Amino acid sequence: TIASKLAPPLVAMPERSHRNAFGLLRSQDALIKTVKNDDWLSLVFDLLSHSRSSCTLPPPGGGGMRLFGRVQEGCAGILLARGALDESAALCWPSGYNAKTEHHLTISRSGAVSLSGGRDAARVSLADLEAAAREGLAAARRRGRGG
Repeated sequence: TIASKLAPPLVAMPERSHRNAFGLLRSQDALIKTVKNDDWLSLVFDLLSHSRSSCTLPPPGGGGMRLFGRVQEGCAGILLARGALDESAALCWPSGYNAKTEHHLTISRSGAVSLSGGRDAARVSLADLEAAAREGLAAARRRGRGG
């Protein structure tokens, strides 16, 4: 469950918290969740009710990462410490894949997960996703962009 295992809030000690957040990003130990401004309260409710939520694994340091959407509509987000989450049942797709889990993921009463629309066949392992993020950062650095 996500909500019961979240790290302490980062706002408690801003200077130390920012260093902690940047450290998590550098070591690829963070996930990012962005939402539309109007969906912020729904996200909080989902986290408190232990729902699944899609997140992004940024490359080390977050460099070279591209977020989609319009800033005016979707500037809210949170950073989750991966060490505080249970990733054993994580579902992963390659960067840029449009999983649309809100439409293609169903969880039965028993907790079994089913995917539709070819989403299961497109999945990758978490290790593959981490490696791809590192490779993407290296490519961005070669092109002169990214952290």
